[in-house]
Amino acid sequence: MGIMTRVLLLRLGVVLLAVGVVHGRSEDLPYAQVARVPSVVDGQALQAFAFDPVAERLYAGSVLGVFWIDLRDSVPRIKGPLIRKRIGTIEVAPEAGRLFYTTIDEFGYVNLRTTEPPQRLGGRQWRTARLAYEPTRREMYIATHDSGIVVYDTETGERGPAIELPGWHATSLEAVPGKVFFSLADKSGLYVIDAATHQVAPWPVTGPLVTPAYLDADPTGRYLFATYDRFVVAIDVATATVVDRLATATGARIAFDPERRLLVVSEFDRPDHPRINLKAYAVGADGLKQVAELANPPDGQLGLESFRGGFLQEGYRSLLVWRAAPASALLPGGPPHR
Repeated sequence: MGIMTRVLLLRLGVVLLAVGVVHGRSEDLPYAQVARVPSVVDGQALQAFAFDPVAERLYAGSVLGVFWIDLRDSVPRIKGPLIRKRIGTIEVAPEAGRLFYTTIDEFGYVNLRTTEPPQRLGGRQWRTARLAYEPTRREMYIATHDSGIVVYDTETGERGPAIELPGWHATSLEAVPGKVFFSLADKSGLYVIDAATHQVAPWPVTGPLVTPAYLDADPTGRYLFATYDRFVVAIDVATATVVDRLATATGARIAFDPERRLLVVSEFDRPDHPRINLKAYAVGADGLKQVAELANPPDGQLGLESFRGGFLQEGYRSLLVWRAAPASALLPGGPPHR
């Protein structure tokens, strides 16, 4: 064995030792922090997110407009703005190649595959709130404060029915193929809209669940995930049954990665303690099974956002991008900051 070969092997051993000490065995970890981007652009926080699986872009909205992160870049960074509007919420309809947005008095879309200007679909007759994309009928659901849930065809831009609610405005909205789930500000439990008929009905769930604070879904429609109080639950959609419930020290945040089919959960180690635990769970008929605990960065905070193949984590004035990555990305300090 030559001197150069021994030097290379020694360096490789140091790298693997560093990875093992800081993170555990790299092959056991489903994700690594691969980038860090600003969470504040020109003094305004990015606070609305949507993922385009076709272009592998993460879009982020603020009161200054819509920006994006290209996940195919070797070092992802904030680009844009795509449009300049006071953004409330955003959602991507990937089949149509359009990003739909709301402001306090407007609803519209921008074509992600062309340079044509934004198209305004709705005006001041209602204040827009939440968005959810239902893929089987390719419709966008807009939960308003004043006019129920309004439906638009994402291919034609035509307005469909205005769905009356059995209570006040929706506080959460999440779609899976064929169904759109929501909760209400003045009612307990969950409700469901049949995408084929646009009919609303209560969705009685078997198992421990009260009105969710937050919903996330498996895009295949198999599971719906919810948080409430100090709990995270996984619900089998076909049987409307809670398959598992996790108890957390305080309120948790969740993000479901449909590529690896893992639910990432961030929570405080215990009440009144600053340490945050970041864990990944596989979900199945037998419940939630922890597969990894990720090394939370020093400035890593609770907030999470899903995308295919990874997730965003809120940091101090930054967004931490977690993805499946080669072992070199797991070195102490992570990738270079740009």
